[in-house]
Amino acid sequence: MPLVNIYLREGTTPEYRRNVSLGIHRSMVDVLKIPQDDQFHLIHELKPENVQTQPVFFGIRRGDRTMFIQLFFNDRDPQQKAELFAAIRGNLRLYADVPEEDILLCAVETNSENWWAAGRTVNPRTGYDERMDID
Repeated sequence: MPLVNIYLREGTTPEYRRNVSLGIHRSMVDVLKIPQDDQFHLIHELKPENVQTQPVFFGIRRGDRTMFIQLFFNDRDPQQKAELFAAIRGNLRLYADVPEEDILLCAVETNSENWWAAGRTVNPRTGYDERMDID
């Protein structure tokens, strides 16, 4: 049951927000192998004065469309997180025309016992949703 917070500057269209969410979700289904119906995305639009960043950091100019994506999920190995980040960058370009320099990602890993939703059943062997094919 991953949870995703997406922070955007105010003024995006509903279609753009749907496409951003779709790109992230497609990446999580493909890489993390979550079930297709396991989508919990909260999209926050912020007034420009509530986003304080430098226009250039890590030596790269960032645009006004820079988004912050915070992903909460169970513990994953570093390789899988790297694959997820690459998939998100590619899918955000594909679905919403977001350049990679305008994407900032942060994964927050939690223990499986810290998640609850009615109907969710955790496989005690893997610690993941029983519908997931993870060994």
